[in-house]
Amino acid sequence: MVAIKAIRNKSQYQYYLKKVDVLMEPDPSFNSREGQLLETLTILIEDYERKQGWEILLSEDPVEVIKTRMQVLGLKQTDLAEAIGDKTVVSRILKRSRKLTYSMITPLSNLLCIPPEFLLEGERTFG
Repeated sequence: MVAIKAIRNKSQYQYYLKKVDVLMEPDPSFNSREGQLLETLTILIEDYERKQGWEILLSEDPVEVIKTRMQVLGLKQTDLAEAIGDKTVVSRILKRSRKLTYSMITPLSNLLCIPPEFLLEGERTFG
């Protein structure tokens, strides 16, 4: 069992993200012990991100931002495909064999609930 406490640093944040990923795989029911743990960890992760002022995501490349938000929001590749129109494209983006286009950034930023600049390549600023 995971000892649940507020997230205080990036390593704890990464640890909880991995736990969420493992918990999401079997898609537990909300009322189950795993489902309740998944909800609690997601709340803690979102709280940490909010307190960090999104700085944690700004330090990541766009693919890592997408993967992180997918974990936090419980999204699958098919959810992303619905936003940008093609499962093959999503798979190639997540494998880094294709880059995001500008036309993909707005629908993805809306789906992932993040500012569009988090999905741009290169140096990014937020403010």
